[in-house]
Amino acid sequence: MTDARNEQTVSLKADDHATASLATPARDHGPVVGLEAVLANKEARVKRQRDWLKRHGLPLVSFSVNMPGPEKMTGISKQVFQQGVKAIESSCKEQGWLVAGEQILLQETGPEGIFAIDCRSAMMLKKLMITIERSHPLGRLMDLDVLDESGKIISRKGQQMPRRKCLICDDDAVVCARSRKHPLDELMLRIKEIVNDEQCCG
Repeated sequence: MTDARNEQTVSLKADDHATASLATPARDHGPVVGLEAVLANKEARVKRQRDWLKRHGLPLVSFSVNMPGPEKMTGISKQVFQQGVKAIESSCKEQGWLVAGEQILLQETGPEGIFAIDCRSAMMLKKLMITIERSHPLGRLMDLDVLDESGKIISRKGQQMPRRKCLICDDDAVVCARSRKHPLDELMLRIKEIVNDEQCCG
């Protein structure tokens, strides 16, 4: 079995080290990405997941940051991502589960990671990821998908868990996003408030 540290790779466009690049700048802006780039990245993610399932034969965690708008790789998204990676690794360690493979990608379409977890079951792994999303100070900004060994995505519904709430109101987050119920400025202000609260109290 491959050790996580041996398989970890980081894709950066700058010369910064991965840890240094995750610092939040004073002006939090990132490259603007269009729909075509986002869709292409989704296709690449699916292919990467298939490759990892063949390689490891273990449940996967696919981690990305919930970042609305055309700027996905920002100081805030990097900070949320860094905290999420720590939470995944520490939570699995507490369970006695091995992170058999880990890949970190920092791209214009946003930071994301894939983790192969040697755990008791994909269902238990999903419950653990839901716990992170619910209890971590930045968990509402984390998207932690779990795939079982066959590639099936384990949904919240399958765990008898309600769908995630909107950051602004109590409605279904997916419904609000599709209808564009809230202006981007309002969403970004709320995200900054969540991150600032974590910095002050975390």
